[in-house]
Amino acid sequence: MRLSFTFFLSLIALAVCDTFSCGGTVYSSKKLTTATGEACSLLKQGRSVGRNKYPHEYRNLEKIKLTGSGPYYEFPISANGEVYDGGSPGPDRVIITKDCKQAGVITHKGASGNSFVTCSPASVGTLNSPSVFALCFAMILHAVFA
Repeated sequence: MRLSFTFFLSLIALAVCDTFSCGGTVYSSKKLTTATGEACSLLKQGRSVGRNKYPHEYRNLEKIKLTGSGPYYEFPISANGEVYDGGSPGPDRVIITKDCKQAGVITHKGASGNSFVTCSPASVGTLNSPSVFALCFAMILHAVFA
């Protein structure tokens, strides 16, 4: 069975699709899903963590384009992949809806004052992942030798 070039392009898109870059910090879909899950669990239990009581309502004063409908809740995400359990929340947040769907990824990095800006979907070039490199390499080999 021969796989098409389009198939390999779709794999690249899948690898990158839920990956975001917040001021140079790249968050994989796994890290975002973990933070979303913890925020959802706390929200459903009516519990919160940290001095700022996360997850708490995000009012979107910056008018950032989010998916789904509000109310929205913000929850810290960390570059090391650990779930926020109090302490300093850092600059980056995942936004969820009341029904626990991920609605966006935002950061204080690059924003004025205590405002937020949206994080960007990461490009393949932004990712420093051996698996993405291997996938790109396989795609090139297929294109050359198929």
